[in-house]
Amino acid sequence: MLIIEIELLIALVLVLIAITRRTAITQWLANRRYQIGLKRARRLFQVLDQGDGQDAITHHLLEEGHFLRSKRRVGDFYCIPGEDIDGEKQDIMLRMSHKNEPRWIALRRLYLSSIQDGYFAKAVIDIPPLWDREFDVVYEHWKDNFSGTIHKDDQEEAWVVV
Repeated sequence: MLIIEIELLIALVLVLIAITRRTAITQWLANRRYQIGLKRARRLFQVLDQGDGQDAITHHLLEEGHFLRSKRRVGDFYCIPGEDIDGEKQDIMLRMSHKNEPRWIALRRLYLSSIQDGYFAKAVIDIPPLWDREFDVVYEHWKDNFSGTIHKDDQEEAWVVV
């Protein structure tokens, strides 16, 4: 009887270790996805900044955001560090709708930071978070008032004005 109890205890400990490691691995992968997205966002920010700057980044964020919102959230998790939720900084885990979502989030942060730092002029359109209902309203407003044709540059994976 003692041997069965010890075996059950060992099995319980092994299951607990497996669950803990799985959570840690998921968290590490989620952070890694955001960091990869951030690297790609920095490169994209530089490319778009050279081609019409603030407008190009706005166009890209709104078109790419509209595409991402049309997808269902079914992918892997990624972690957004230090997101402001009701005035409190928190790390949040989100399920990706598409591999470009972490890059979109990182690019939006870079863009808003550059406005705060004075690198760009104050935005005419404030780009809300992707998962906010307000995003659709902003996208429709921009689409109705935007004059020009944009297309997807496959090499840079960016929406640019033709």
